[in-house]
Amino acid sequence: MATAVAASPVAVEAQTRVPAQPAPLTPKEGYADWLFQNGLIHTVNPAQPTAEAVAVRAKQIVYVGSKAGAAAWRGPNTRVVDLTGRMLMPGFIDSHNHLATLGVTKLGVNIGGLTGKEKVLDAISEWIARQPADAPLRGFGWVLHDTFGEELPRREWLDEITGDRPMYLMSSDMHETWFNTAAMKAANIDAGTPDLDPGRQYYARNPDGTPSGLAIEGAALPILIASGWASPEAVRESQKLTIDRAPSQGMTTYFDAGMLLSNKSSAQNWVIEDLIARDKAGQLPIRIVCSVYTRHFSDDPQAIADEVVQWAQKYRSEHVHVGACKMWTDGTFVAGTAKLLDPFENGDRGGQMLFPGDHVEAQIEAVQKAGFDMHIHADGDGSVRTVLDAFEAVQKRLGPQGRRHTICHMSLVHPDDLPRFQKLGLVVNGTPLWATDYNGVDYDRYHRLLGAKRFEERLLPYGDMVRSGATFTIGADLGGVDIHEIPPLVQLEAAVTRQRPGFRNDRPMVPRQRLSLEEAIKAYTINGAYQLRLEHMLGSIEVGKQADLIALGANLFEVDPHDIHRVPVLLTLMDGKARHDKLA
Repeated sequence: MATAVAASPVAVEAQTRVPAQPAPLTPKEGYADWLFQNGLIHTVNPAQPTAEAVAVRAKQIVYVGSKAGAAAWRGPNTRVVDLTGRMLMPGFIDSHNHLATLGVTKLGVNIGGLTGKEKVLDAISEWIARQPADAPLRGFGWVLHDTFGEELPRREWLDEITGDRPMYLMSSDMHETWFNTAAMKAANIDAGTPDLDPGRQYYARNPDGTPSGLAIEGAALPILIASGWASPEAVRESQKLTIDRAPSQGMTTYFDAGMLLSNKSSAQNWVIEDLIARDKAGQLPIRIVCSVYTRHFSDDPQAIADEVVQWAQKYRSEHVHVGACKMWTDGTFVAGTAKLLDPFENGDRGGQMLFPGDHVEAQIEAVQKAGFDMHIHADGDGSVRTVLDAFEAVQKRLGPQGRRHTICHMSLVHPDDLPRFQKLGLVVNGTPLWATDYNGVDYDRYHRLLGAKRFEERLLPYGDMVRSGATFTIGADLGGVDIHEIPPLVQLEAAVTRQRPGFRNDRPMVPRQRLSLEEAIKAYTINGAYQLRLEHMLGSIEVGKQADLIALGANLFEVDPHDIHRVPVLLTLMDGKARHDKLA
């Protein structure tokens, strides 16, 4: 058992709410740099829901009020933005994503939406023919139990078109990886290679024990690493598609729920060092709250908690810090590997817990005692209940202690468990796009797997969560979505329609679980700030808070909900500095 490390002042500061320091209420110390007026100013502040004008000086919001009162802040160098019927709101806070690293899961050939072995292999073959001879072969987008029906993908299928060049293709949610023989050999994997975690993180195998071409969860990492997936060059290239685009999407802050280039956080410290170097050079366009993660039952809970404290002490800059511990407790509903309370309609019992309940409980307790928050992946109703039980047990011993623990994903939740989130003070995080007929297949597949009753009462119950009083936040969760599905306005539309953006004729996925636009915006702003312990400085438009603001090309409350994803982001400020500016 590792020796406990006491939380340092730096770690404590990262986890302690600091009241905002009010800015001067008059412009005597200097005029505003920005003045916004003549449009909807949606503050997400219940004490002052709207305003006629907002003024920004340096990094702070210095005025929120009437247009007449704002005039005193206007100076010769103030940039006055006439919103002309458009909308100003706080910057979006994505509360569960992997922008620093998992853009690498969306490189190569996209086979999403294709079904059948022949169509998939034709698409891959055509893509390979267009690549240079030395280009890495990789791809993504297939869905277990859908793309190939109930047949599992095999390495020999790829061998026929790749020869001796290694290739892998990640599933649409990245929890499964299809690979060829050359990739397996490059990773020195054979019949004698043990599974990482039998029955949970493993290789599908032939009768002789040789992996057949499918890796589940972390078992894929040796193959991915051997194929150059986790190289600094690939990661930095992928950030151009993710972090660097965030301002154009209106995103000013995000929580990185694990950098996931290996089974241990310690192997990815270079990534956070890179981010801090970018920040210090003034080249990081977004705030990032990072995490230390645990995903194997052999991990020692106290050692993981100690690592959280150590990382919080060591890795910190103006816009980057460590704030939580991420834990995976099961697979995914979409892949049939989530832990269930009841079997699927076809008799399949789903997946297993990656950690036993007492280990989950020990990890929560160790991290809570260290002064940090847990962020736990639980996707099936069985894992959700186990995790809720663990939180309840820890609270009985320690009390809540001001923690803001989060459970994320929750594709299935039993109705009996819905009130427990609010009672335990837990934050609920979801990805709205998954609560649609994603890829045009999920509605029918989920209905078939669950039956009508469970489909209606347990499936992605975001509306029920909000109505129960739980704090709900939103994260796009790259890896589980594609690059073009990261923008908050895409996820926001899905939250209020339960339909895919651009597909207004889709059957809505359990319509009663829709959020109002007001609820969805709150989830993407002040609730996200609360989850990350940043509500004293972010998440609403109030005097004294940081000037993380976005101007949109239309008033979201006046557009057709099915057109929300089309509304352009015209301006994104972080710390009062324009990180994206398309204002006319």
